[in-house]
Amino acid sequence: MHDQLLGYLLDALEPSEQEEVEASLSQDAQLQEAMSRLHEKLALLDDGTNFEPPPGLAARTCQFVAARQAVAPKPGCAAAAGGWRVQDMIVGGGVFLAACMLLFPAIAHSLASARISQCQNNLRMMGLALGQYSDFHAGQFPFVPQRGPLAVAGVYGPLLMDARLIDDPALLVCPTSALAEQADEFAVPKLKRLVRAAAADLPALQSRAGGSYGYTLGYCENGRYRGHRNCGRMRFALMADSPGELANGRSGNHEGTGQNVLFEDQHVAWLKHCRVSNFGDHIYVNGLGYVGAGIGRDDAVIGDSSARPLTVRLMSAQ
Repeated sequence: MHDQLLGYLLDALEPSEQEEVEASLSQDAQLQEAMSRLHEKLALLDDGTNFEPPPGLAARTCQFVAARQAVAPKPGCAAAAGGWRVQDMIVGGGVFLAACMLLFPAIAHSLASARISQCQNNLRMMGLALGQYSDFHAGQFPFVPQRGPLAVAGVYGPLLMDARLIDDPALLVCPTSALAEQADEFAVPKLKRLVRAAAADLPALQSRAGGSYGYTLGYCENGRYRGHRNCGRMRFALMADSPGELANGRSGNHEGTGQNVLFEDQHVAWLKHCRVSNFGDHIYVNGLGYVGAGIGRDDAVIGDSSARPLTVRLMSAQ
């Protein structure tokens, strides 16, 4: 099974093999630790560098080469027979630059794909931890309280860390998020620290509790606020890349190109939009169109780490 961990992290296994690895991870603490160590080693291979060729480089290169070929060589400057002439070197340089223009975007695309895959692996590991949490709590996922210092979506992080269902804070950091630049210093605040924090320090701690991922808020039903149970729904968004500055916009973690989403049945999918289907549930806002508790048990609302479940607007509507 250890031989399959690398393929699992690189998303290179067949669906049946992937399910076999996930089943083993959910039951084997040593295998989870081996996965975490391998995940850290793979992260060292990604230097976070993107290359974009200067605009118009190809056209300028071709014009320069054509202009140089039109100039007659000066007497006495001819290279020895079989050697490189100046014109040869210029043409070779142009070919090299053109090749770079094709190669560097391909490398950048490959790095972006690798980061998306690493982000998906983070969410898969979080999904296993959330599933185990629900097993230990009568089917309930981590609950976001209505009020108090723990009443933010990011409380899932300290709850899972304190329960020792995850032991690596790096799992809460998307490799393309702004938080990734501080990954070595990132730490999830403990529940006791959140409860005892001074009012001036609390907002900063709450914003870090969930890392660069968002978690589902509870929902309102019959005038009561409730937490979600693990029903294994394949279209219910449980976690995702944290929403962007606009509540109904894409996540900023992947430069606005889309977001990874962990669903309740533990599968992870890449969405270029914010709806589960073309006309389905919007994962970042509730049925009333804003960030807050869902309107009914099937209304998934992914809030960033600081998002609160009940707002004055929502409470007045009850």
